[in-house]
Formats: sequence, structure tokens, C-alpha cells
Amino acid sequence: MKRLIVAIAGWLITIGTILGYSLQRFSRYLRVDNATRQKRDKKVITVALIHSDGQDIERLFNEFDLELRSADVVVAKNIEKDDIKKYSKILRHKSYVFLGKERLQHGTLVEYIPNFDVTRLRAFEKCGVPIIIIGDKKTAWMISQMFPFYCILPGETFQETTITAPIPITKSSDGYYFSKTVYRNQVTLIDLNIDVLKDFRNPA
Repeated sequence: MKRLIVAIAGWLITIGTILGYSLQRFSRYLRVDNATRQKRDKKVITVALIHSDGQDIERLFNEFDLELRSADVVVAKNIEKDDIKKYSKILRHKSYVFLGKERLQHGTLVEYIPNFDVTRLRAFEKCGVPIIIIGDKKTAWMISQMFPFYCILPGETFQETTITAPIPITKSSDGYYFSKTVYRNQVTLIDLNIDVLKDFRNPA
């Protein structure tokens, strides 16, 4: 009888674990599906922010496969060239900027700039680039107030990841669209409405 009770308890724990995992995957699917519907309604870019310390990249890509596949743009620190080769099927049709031992960049939706360079920023504006990646928070904020860009300051685990935008389109009217510090390797999805940026373009 005791063995039967132990066996039933073990079975219930297993079923509970499977159901919990299934519900988690389903909720993530709903979130991804909702982002896809928003894209149909307005010009929205979905950005996948990878918070990584550079360790166990395989687990990260497997666990957040849905999020990465649904994104238009992928941004991260600590992603290397070998990682891109391994997950080329996921990244093939996406714009991305990865800051590791070397900068890896692809696509037309995002550009990297190391500092406040007016000439390059005006060139990006003329090309219709909506997202700039930069390594300094104050510079990111300044660029977003002078040019029609979302600026992303990517962070790894235990570091802040920040997105700046023109003040009128930020909820708290402070120029900061998003800010998050995470404590494990994970992926965050952010939807950016690029259609509103046209209201902040500089005269030609």
C-alpha cells in the first residue's frame, strides 16, 4: 500500500510538471501571437533583447526559440560569430547587432554607432533606419531627442538594458521607453511602433 501511494505521488508530480511546462509554453505562444497581430494593425517592429553573460548560449536559444523566431530585430552582448553560424536558420532573415569580441551586424532595421556622430546619424535618418545601438546611456538619450530613433543600450545579466525614444512617445515623458535589469540569461520581447518616428524627422 505504501509503495502504491509513493507511486501515485510520483505520477502526480510528473503530471504537474508537464502541465506547468505546457502552460508556460502556451502563454509564451499567446504573447508571440499577440505581437504578430499588432504588426498587422500598424507598423510595429518586434525586438528581441538577449540578456546573456555569454555562457550556455545553446540553452538560451532553445528555451527562447519562440521569442527569437518572432522577432524582426535581435540585439545582444556576448554573442560570437560561431553562435551566429550555429543558429543561422533563426537569424537568417532578421536584422541584428551583436556586441562580443567583435561587432556582428546584419540587416537594414538597426545600426550601431560608437558615439554621437551627426554625419552618420543624418545618413541613417535619410535611409529610414529606426533603431540605433550605442554603448552609452546619456548619448542614447540625446540622440533620441535630436533624431527620430529608438536607441538601445544592450546589457548582459546583472546590467541594465535601456531603450530611449523621443520624449512625446515615452509613457513617463522622460525619454526612456524601456529599462530592465535581469539576473539570469533570458530574452525580452519589445514592440516598437516605428510609424510614429516620422513625426520627429528633421527637415531635409
